[in-house]
Amino acid sequence: MNFDKFKKHIGLKIKFYRNLRDLTQEVLAEKIGCSVNYLSLIENGRKNISLKMIYRISAALNISASKIFDVED
Repeated sequence: MNFDKFKKHIGLKIKFYRNLRDLTQEVLAEKIGCSVNYLSLIENGRKNISLKMIYRISAALNISASKIFDVED
């Protein structure tokens, strides 16, 4: 899997868990301290994110960070 595909999978995982928790992008963005636009870029695999942001997202979604990284080729 190339890096762009990996970023896309990460974004899809975040979106999956956000939807599972019935949160809008607006609500999650507010919880993690970023803009809706930035969160959208993450979910669409168009933005590199830091470990700090992974931590914030996983905490806001009440999941372990490993669930975000659990991607298949």
